[in-house]
Amino acid sequence: MEGHSVRYSLRQLRYFVVTAETLSFTAAAKRLHISQPSISTALADLEDLFGVQLFIRHHASGLSLTQSGRDLLGHARNLLKNAEELQLTARELDGGMSGTISLGCMVSLAPPLLPGIISRFVQDHPSITFRTTEAHQDTLLSGLVDGSLDIALTYSLDIIEGISFTPLLSLPPYAILPSMHKLARARRISLADLLPEPYVMLDLPHSREYFSALFDAVGSRPVAAFRSSQPEVVRGMVANGLGYSILNFPLKSNLTVDGKDFVVKRFKEDVTATTLGIAMSSAMKPREVVKRFSTFCETYIRRLHIE
Repeated sequence: MEGHSVRYSLRQLRYFVVTAETLSFTAAAKRLHISQPSISTALADLEDLFGVQLFIRHHASGLSLTQSGRDLLGHARNLLKNAEELQLTARELDGGMSGTISLGCMVSLAPPLLPGIISRFVQDHPSITFRTTEAHQDTLLSGLVDGSLDIALTYSLDIIEGISFTPLLSLPPYAILPSMHKLARARRISLADLLPEPYVMLDLPHSREYFSALFDAVGSRPVAAFRSSQPEVVRGMVANGLGYSILNFPLKSNLTVDGKDFVVKRFKEDVTATTLGIAMSSAMKPREVVKRFSTFCETYIRRLHIE
């Protein structure tokens, strides 16, 4: 039985995705290096073909996506990626793997994790390029759902429906203290020992709740004396004697960028670990290059040395 013919083009889908990202015909035309009327006409034709309105056109303030436009955006991105993979597969019949991976990473994980993992992957796949996004958990998960991210390296914190998460490494939390702190010589410390001390909070969504909730076992949560969304700033504040903090990703060095040092202490209590892993959209089929990178990440992350 003959199927329905496809009457829209990949070019129209590309115009749709870029216009949805910029919410401006003018900005989309500049990015695509074509005229504004060409985009406007192509998208009007696409709306006629689909039988739905994709954009609301505001005379003074650009465009906004309709609900139908939002619903179709992820599928359009996925179809464009599949088309790119088909072309790359044809090229790879006579060469190596190539393409671009949109990689997201939890902002606190990015400095110690991304450079090494990307460097080692491109050693074997020099034609692969990366477009990286370092962000909070909500942004990463939204990017996976709408197709702007292929894959994300993050924690198992509040994973939403539509996201598949592959757990790779359990990371128990630990305290960091100024090197001259009175508890610095203890082999292990108690959460209760820290409550009277000034707390330097890693102020990230989800993370701050996870670290604070560890203290529920001793009856009271700490009040932050200082806050920062940057792990390096948190470590620097601790090393400069402003208080203690709690982290969970393994450190290769106890020195901060300003040359100060701190000590790392494990807890006496059986504290709840979080899990590092790979997040991907469960609704979108990953391209071959993304599957290859995901397999590489599994091996790389599981071999990380955890003291």
